[in-house]
Parts: sequence; structure tokens; C-alpha cells
Amino acid sequence: MSGSLGELAACDAAWLDGDGPQADIVLATRARLARNLAGFPFPHRAGPAELATISSDLGRQVLRLKGMADGWSVDVGACEPRSRQVLREKLLAGADLLLTPEHRALVAGRDLRHVALLNAEDHLQLCAWRSGFAPGETLAAVLAMDDALGGAFEPAFSEDCGYLTSSPGNVGTGLRLTAVLHLPGLVMADEIDKVLNAMRQLEFGVRGLAGEGRTVRGALFRIGNLTTLGRDESEIAEDFAVHVGKVILYERAARELLVGRDRRALEDLAWRGLATLGTARLMTTQETWDCLSHARLGAGLDLIPGRDWSVYNRLLVRHQGAHLELAAGRALDSRGKAAARADLLREHFAAR
Repeated sequence: MSGSLGELAACDAAWLDGDGPQADIVLATRARLARNLAGFPFPHRAGPAELATISSDLGRQVLRLKGMADGWSVDVGACEPRSRQVLREKLLAGADLLLTPEHRALVAGRDLRHVALLNAEDHLQLCAWRSGFAPGETLAAVLAMDDALGGAFEPAFSEDCGYLTSSPGNVGTGLRLTAVLHLPGLVMADEIDKVLNAMRQLEFGVRGLAGEGRTVRGALFRIGNLTTLGRDESEIAEDFAVHVGKVILYERAARELLVGRDRRALEDLAWRGLATLGTARLMTTQETWDCLSHARLGAGLDLIPGRDWSVYNRLLVRHQGAHLELAAGRALDSRGKAAARADLLREHFAAR
């Protein structure tokens, strides 16, 4: 591994900067390509020797990509559970990679905008992250990674179906576009279920940013395409931009409606959230998600000072348990985490 997990935990991804389009609502956009090697079984059916060969061979090729050699290379199987959890809290890896870590690896650029997962759901997942709502830019970035690997291996491919993947839902282009959105207006206006159900009918997947399944904290959602077969990458990106763009417009309309309905109530919610972030001595995880959400909403509506989205974005990652423990250099019980979390939040909000 290049560097230590402590250094990686302390590294903030560049896409958390909050300087992208629509950054008050869209934290980030990710494009992911799934690829597999011809002649090898998919990871869930491959044996240890096959997984080791794939990880070694593909890892060498990925490290040759621009910006990867001086970045991060992590043998997930060699990491302790807490260190693996850091990867998940940074949105670099999913639960499947952490539960079965043997012969799995992660390679990432120093700024964490370009990531490759080896032997996760597929032999290779290439990911590109960008700040704000940027489907075109993320698509171009991940396709450039794919092109740079061209000829390095023979992909599992069918003339009739396209790229073959472990999940039938990824067969075709293997492309998944995902946006991370903050939608408190729709939640508070009781319109969120209507909007998200409409997205599901349009074959978009919707889930909370934190938690499993449909668990939602802090009004944060991940929305991504589910269809990769029968359309090329540009068509998928165009469809994604149109429909997720509508969700952004609905959120803005909901916020305006709430301000018009009861501005003082929104001001109170935002100021209470900001005050708690800046003064509390003990903060639970749920309190933190809620207070960051309320203060972020107030800042977006100019009800409270401060529109530095990078602060909100970074704290969404850093307040989580594994990051707190690595920063402290020791294991923390629930009260210890609540104290460390409150200290971290006061550092950023006490003077506001």
C-alpha cells in the first residue's frame, strides 16, 4: 500500500470541495464502468488462485494509469476491519468488498477522483468522481481511464450483449452514473416519495447515502441509472442529466415553497442546527446528520451565514466512526465517539 491508512483517512477527496455545478444540492457525481477478463470466472465464483492472479495482473496495469502510481494502493484483505470501514465511509468501497476482502484491492489517485476496485463485484470497476452535478465530465473521465487500459487485457464481451458483468443489470455498457443529492426541501414538503417513486419507474435506483437499503439520514440520497443495455454511454449520460436535473429543479421549487410558507420556522431550524454544531459537547451520529442537513439548507437559502460547501461535505465523511477512531489513534466507545465528534464539529462551527 502507498502511504498508511491513517494518511488515507486524513486525505479529503477533491470532489468534496463543493466547487462543482449545483453544489448546494448535488454533493458529487460518480461514473463507474464494470469490466471483466475473458476466460476467468466472475469474482464470486473464482477461486483464491484466480483472484490473486487477477488482482496482481490488473493491479499492475491500473498503476500505470496517469496519476495512479503516486496515489493509493490498498490490499483490502490485509487491512483490519476498522481500516476497511474507512474506505466505505469515504464512498470508495461498498459493503461487498469489505465483507469478503481477500484478494480484493483498491487503487486510487492521490486526490481520490479516480479509483479502481479489483475483484469487487466484477474483476475491475473504474470510477471517476467530480464535485457537483457533472455527468458529462465524469463520463469523459472514466472513459479516458478505460481507453488508457485498452489492449492491456481482453474483456469479457459479447457482440449481442456488450460487456459481460457479474450483475445482469450492468450488462451492456457496464456504465453506472450516480449523483449524491441533498433533498431536504422535498422531504419537508412531503413530496419526496412522489419524486423518488417516479424516478424508480424511469429505472433509476434510489437509496440513502448512509445506512443500508432505503435508510436515509440527513436528507441525503444516491440516485443512479439501472439500465445499461441497449443504449450507448452518451445516451445513458443524457438521460441521467435530464431526469436527475428535474429532481434538482423540484428540490429548488420545494425550498421556495417552504420559505414562502414559513420563513421563520426554516430560520429557526437552520440556526438551531448551526448552534448545536458549534456548541455541543456530545453529538450522536443521527444528531450530526440532522444538524448538518438543517444548517446546509439554511446556508443554501441565505438564512444563515456561510456557504462553504466543502466544510459540510468533508464533515459528512469525517464525523463517522472509523475516521474518528483513526484520528484518535485508539478504539472509542459510543460516548468517546460522541465526544470526539462534537470536538470535530466545534472546530469548524464555533466561530460562525
